[in-house]
Amino acid sequence: MIFQSPTSPVTNPLDTLTTFVTVMIALSVATERVTETIKQWASPLLARMGDAGATGTIQFLAVLSGMFVSALSGQNPINIHGVSAFDWTKAQGWLSCVLTGILASGGSATWNHLLDILKAAKVQKEAVANAALPATAAKIAP
Repeated sequence: MIFQSPTSPVTNPLDTLTTFVTVMIALSVATERVTETIKQWASPLLARMGDAGATGTIQFLAVLSGMFVSALSGQNPINIHGVSAFDWTKAQGWLSCVLTGILASGGSATWNHLLDILKAAKVQKEAVANAALPATAAKIAP
């Protein structure tokens, strides 16, 4: 999605980026749920670690949860060439899973904020296009 192959032309990069962010939001929400479940199971162990140890462990669990969710979803939002869903015989599949897991572990709030920014950019772009149209032409709906 984000890195298009040379054979597929990008018609609107903003739409491509919006699709990527939307997929990442879904993966991040799932990652957060898996991480919260693991935190509940491991709460006695995390309590013995102290604040610094628990924080690092929770972030590590979030990355592993992101990789797990990415692997089970079969998604390849980064669009690494040569990746097919559930094919673990190639290094590209593992790379896609690791990178997507790291990105998804950041949390859905980050991706949601980025989606809001993209939506505002799209609305602004449509407003500029509408201003350039003659009064008799059909306006682009926001």
